[in-house]
Amino acid sequence: MPAKTILVIDDDPDVHFFCKSLLEAEGYRVRTAISGAAGLKAAQEEKPDLVILDIMMERINAGYKVAEALGKEMPILMFSSMLNPSDAVFDPDQVPYRDVISKPIAGEVLLGKVRELLGADPA
Repeated sequence: MPAKTILVIDDDPDVHFFCKSLLEAEGYRVRTAISGAAGLKAAQEEKPDLVILDIMMERINAGYKVAEALGKEMPILMFSSMLNPSDAVFDPDQVPYRDVISKPIAGEVLLGKVRELLGADPA
């Protein structure tokens, strides 16, 4: 069975490197996109098993717009630099995300959320 694919959409190349290194070491296949538009295109072409999406990229609400456009096609884990991302004001019925985690990203937290959303086995 092929490895599960995760698409990381974030405008920070350091986040790409961190996520790619961490998740590939666990056996996941990782793709990256540097903007909301590139991420949306990649998600539509790639059909990943999970999208990890930054809330604020080239525009303050770029992540929300990508999540809205993807709808409920695939699970979405959102990143936020907000102090407490759970306080973010958006309606999960309109922005179909599964969870939000804070930046800076803790590796064990990211792996835990990925396993929770995709199951423990990367394949």
